[in-house]
Amino acid sequence: MESIIEWLSTAIVRRVSELDLSSLPGHERGKLKLSPEQLLWVIHAREIATWALNCSRWIRRPRLPRGPGGPPPRYTDCSILLLAVVQTAWRKSYEQIIDHLRSNPSLAQALGFQQEVISIGQYWERRAALSTGPFFFFFLGLVAQLIRLGVVTGHELMVDSSLLPAWYSADPGARWQKYAKRTAMFGYKVHTVLCHQADLPVFLLVTPAQVHDSQVGWLVILLAAVWFGFRVLVVYADSAYFDWRLFKVVHDFLHAHPAINYNLRKSGKRKLATLDFLEQWQRLVIDPRTAIERHFAWMKRYFGLKYFQCFTLLRVTQFVLLTYSAALAVALAAERYQRPEFHRSRASVLASL
Repeated sequence: MESIIEWLSTAIVRRVSELDLSSLPGHERGKLKLSPEQLLWVIHAREIATWALNCSRWIRRPRLPRGPGGPPPRYTDCSILLLAVVQTAWRKSYEQIIDHLRSNPSLAQALGFQQEVISIGQYWERRAALSTGPFFFFFLGLVAQLIRLGVVTGHELMVDSSLLPAWYSADPGARWQKYAKRTAMFGYKVHTVLCHQADLPVFLLVTPAQVHDSQVGWLVILLAAVWFGFRVLVVYADSAYFDWRLFKVVHDFLHAHPAINYNLRKSGKRKLATLDFLEQWQRLVIDPRTAIERHFAWMKRYFGLKYFQCFTLLRVTQFVLLTYSAALAVALAAERYQRPEFHRSRASVLASL
């Protein structure tokens, strides 16, 4: 089993080209304030995007061969992917990012638009045509670089989910999430695996809101640990993940400690809450889990995770993957400039446009 884990880890981490991640000089004081061109260069965005597109083509269903007719494509998929990363990192709308691109030839050239800038409508269609594969592998590529730098270790993992209200009231991909004594919500749910040492995401899954945490919690933990070859020591989760599948994956497969909270629903269990060791257990589980709650608040406030204006599961998944990739890009740039205090500070790393 360990040989399978090592093989899958090699397939994800080591197949990303050996990029130069040496420390960069300068910026010892003050904020970094990187432009889009500088950020793309620091994180090796073009190389990671090329690798991500190759991986997505390898797993994508084969298409019919292109016929001889029609004009040749003027914009590459790599340029579309990089433009989407810049748009999400700087929280710009489609109109704003295209207008900024037309007034900045240096950025257009860095993104690969040589002759003319793409139109808003074509950019919308080309970005949707990429599906979610390239964005997912771009996210994994950034995680792999942070692992190489030692920022992400994966020894302590946390899993939790956050609800995202749907932007469109008739969104075909969203579903209702009903509660006993709370207002129901129509939208999506983002299941996230966080590395406790860095407080950075290493894996995610977007589902309709009605999907319960216990149904996918064991899966995202398993995929995150196997794909990156993490030597997991402990997994933190709340009572929604109190499920035999997660216990089996964490204890039997990963040989880690499942620190999962419990919910005292019955009177017999409430009596057990008076025992000292159960009170200590709750403090042991709840205190580290505050990190993932801060992560969701940080992503929603500073990276605009909840301010999306799109619908369908595909586009919402694209947006979430790009938002998480922007957060990892900020952490990677801060680490290369030897400013670890800026790992989670978007305003200190990115310059205003």
